[in-house]
Amino acid sequence: MPKKVLIIAGGTGGHIFPAIAIANELKKRNSNIVWLGTTKGLENTIVINNNIKLYKINAVGLRNKSLFHLLKAPFLLTFALLKAIILIIKIKPDVALAMGGFISGIGGFAAWILRIPVVIHEQNSIPGTSNKILAKIAKKIFQAFDNTFANNILATTSGNPIAFKTKTKTKTKTKTKNNSNTLLNLLVLGGSLGAKSINEIIPQLKIKLNIWHQTGKNNLQDVNNSANKKDYKIVEFIDDMASAYAWADVVICRSGAMTVSELMLSATPSILIPFPHAVDNHQFYNAKILADNDAAILIEQKYLDIDLLEKTLLSLDSDTLNKMSTNAKKFSNPNSAQQIVDYLVNF
Repeated sequence: MPKKVLIIAGGTGGHIFPAIAIANELKKRNSNIVWLGTTKGLENTIVINNNIKLYKINAVGLRNKSLFHLLKAPFLLTFALLKAIILIIKIKPDVALAMGGFISGIGGFAAWILRIPVVIHEQNSIPGTSNKILAKIAKKIFQAFDNTFANNILATTSGNPIAFKTKTKTKTKTKTKNNSNTLLNLLVLGGSLGAKSINEIIPQLKIKLNIWHQTGKNNLQDVNNSANKKDYKIVEFIDDMASAYAWADVVICRSGAMTVSELMLSATPSILIPFPHAVDNHQFYNAKILADNDAAILIEQKYLDIDLLEKTLLSLDSDTLNKMSTNAKKFSNPNSAQQIVDYLVNF
């Protein structure tokens, strides 16, 4: 009989998109899928658009909140937990998959109270608070990267589930040590949050490049006003990321867990500029996984300037790019979703 799986994820795309990839694999196995999320997160659009039943509770994280919010925390936590317990009693799942974030902490603990097996997946190289707590009670722990959890916690490295299928790399003429006249295809992922420094510096590049710059909604006009060169494509969002990675010789971007995993899966060289204010500085440690293995170049935002960026780009000959691509691919797991679903439907 097909399992009924409760996916607990909400808030940001970093938690939601890998859960969607798992949900898509569960659908192939004819599993019954329900979702527990928040009232205000991206799941309210994404989950519903994927035809998955969404239950919601009002859950907000407490880190970096004001004293007033912290004083209310015991009441908010109690109310959210009771609401989660009532919903899970109604849903009656066979297993609960928690993907991190505050909602996962509440929903995962509620499932454990009701004696429903809890499985967790951690997307980042540094585990979030909810998954650190749930790891003590979870029946199974999946991690995207090796050594994410402490040595006394038994975790299986599965990689991050990615929803898109990679495409064959476009055959482009990248520059070599003996030929500096050919142009690199540079994909820039500026994003809509936390990437102002990237969006500001790219239009300043004086070296010749083919640039495809995804700015995010909030930054499109500013980049358009700053850019004044040909071979510079500026867009708000890119729907077909598989094609974008296939086109790119190198990517400049932040180092969120899903972006790093996409770079691995698509075997794309990168220049990573971690968002310095990410919780627990996890983007820096995500980037180090690739940088320490010659699959990416890590530039901390405090050191980022136009001279350093141009020097870095000019150093990327075809031999270096091929080496970075090969090394990135070594860390990918194209079967991540299948591995997690195998456990969910067969435990």
